[in-house]
Amino acid sequence: MLDVDGVLISGRPDDGQAWSTSLATDLGIDPTRLQTAFFRPYWAQIVTGKLDLAETLATCLPRVGARISARDFIDYWFTRDSRINREVVEDVGLLRAKGIRVILATNQEHLRAAHLMDGLGLRKHVDGMVYSAQLGARKPERAFFTAAAAQVVMPPSSLLLVDDTRANITAARAAGWRAWLWSGNRRLRDLTDL
Repeated sequence: MLDVDGVLISGRPDDGQAWSTSLATDLGIDPTRLQTAFFRPYWAQIVTGKLDLAETLATCLPRVGARISARDFIDYWFTRDSRINREVVEDVGLLRAKGIRVILATNQEHLRAAHLMDGLGLRKHVDGMVYSAQLGARKPERAFFTAAAAQVVMPPSSLLLVDDTRANITAARAAGWRAWLWSGNRRLRDLTDL
């Protein structure tokens, strides 16, 4: 079970910086105002499938002085938050060739989940995806781990989460999973002995 953001995907394709690094220059949107008007009040509900991303953005973008449609903003965001860690993809291929299933386990809303699998082509590299909006719970909530294990039809003790967030590692272990904190210092293909 492989996390996406911070493990498989890391920022802008050209430099790895956060997708919002040039938001003010490119779109005239202050990232701090966007956090206040959109991410803080609504993201938890969006990423667990309770609110629609495009509809919520359409309401919030005018509040931050944006002169861009929600759809165009989403395209900007997803295009810039798409740097694929090629070493991880290579290692996933090696693990799958050995018969090890690799499934993405991630906090995502529906549109980005589809973009990751189809737009970025991750579907051809992994055996599937479980994500928070689909499950109705996000990491590090216990419900995420319970629902994810049920969806892949595997006992928790047979699952290994690779994630870059310590709280998610702690929660996975509490749910009976094995878990490894990703720092990028080791190759994914070396983790199968954990």
